[in-house]
Amino acid sequence: MSFGLKEAYSTCRNFLRRIISKEFLIFLFFLVLSSAFWLVITLNETYEREITVRLQLINVPQNVVITTDVSDTIHAVVRDKGYMIATYLYGDHFTPLRINFQQYAGDKGQGTIPVADIQKLILQQLYNSTKLVSVKTDDIEFFYNYGQHKKVPVRMLGRVNPGGTYYLAQTQFTPDSVTVYAAQNLLNTIQYAYTVEQNINGLSEPRTMKVALRRVRGAKFEPSMVTMHLYPDILTEEVVEVPIEAINVPKDKVLRIFPPKIGVRFVVGVNQLRHMPKDEITKQILPQGFRVYADYTEIEKKGSDHCHIYVGASPSSVRNARVETDEVDYLIESR
Repeated sequence: MSFGLKEAYSTCRNFLRRIISKEFLIFLFFLVLSSAFWLVITLNETYEREITVRLQLINVPQNVVITTDVSDTIHAVVRDKGYMIATYLYGDHFTPLRINFQQYAGDKGQGTIPVADIQKLILQQLYNSTKLVSVKTDDIEFFYNYGQHKKVPVRMLGRVNPGGTYYLAQTQFTPDSVTVYAAQNLLNTIQYAYTVEQNINGLSEPRTMKVALRRVRGAKFEPSMVTMHLYPDILTEEVVEVPIEAINVPKDKVLRIFPPKIGVRFVVGVNQLRHMPKDEITKQILPQGFRVYADYTEIEKKGSDHCHIYVGASPSSVRNARVETDEVDYLIESR
């Protein structure tokens, strides 16, 4: 009895498997058939698609430097049946458009490739049934020279706004200068290589970043990318005692100023402060780089009881240098 049940179960299972397999194969056949019909109908429709064709500038003399980036790809829109469009998009149909430098180079370091010539070169590679709808470029302009170049320093273009009590203490570039190629008249006008515009806010830690150099029409910078290092510092206010200098004093006169020294208050970064010259014993800041003065001509003209004191110079590392009091006593004596 048990043997008969097992045999019946096995027979039923095999029967269902044959039915399911047969139905699946039929379903698969019609699925493939309908997909083929859909593909034929789809490929027979007319489409517009964008294609990309490479462009090469050939026959450039060895002593010529192309000083502008000539686009190496051209984008065009074509119209045709779907199967033709598929050939353009997924096949290796197009060869690069070879532009002869000698044909288009002018005699003033500049050449122009008309878009009409680019269209002709693309049409030569299209099937007869394909229509060229548009070419997404204007006349291509290029500049060149015969190796004229010079080195120029790199400068940052833009603004850096440190956060809180920080300020930008130093900006460095690697490399700090680059080579620029251009026609001689343009080369004479280029004094610096500027970065593309930078706008950095909240700088409180040293930062290193790769930046591109701003393009100049008709010029080529090598390298075109540099590394920029930004070093922020914390501001602190300090005071230094500076001797007062008398200027414009006649040879037969002596201008005595009381007191002979005056405090100059200034703002400086903490790191810069560590490197400022100091007295070995007192550790007080020395007045090197600072200059304050009183002008005898102004005193004689105004006839005041006090003379005005001015800050004439201060080290490049400090900012906002100002005297603690701008008027002092004086005495004029004859020699």
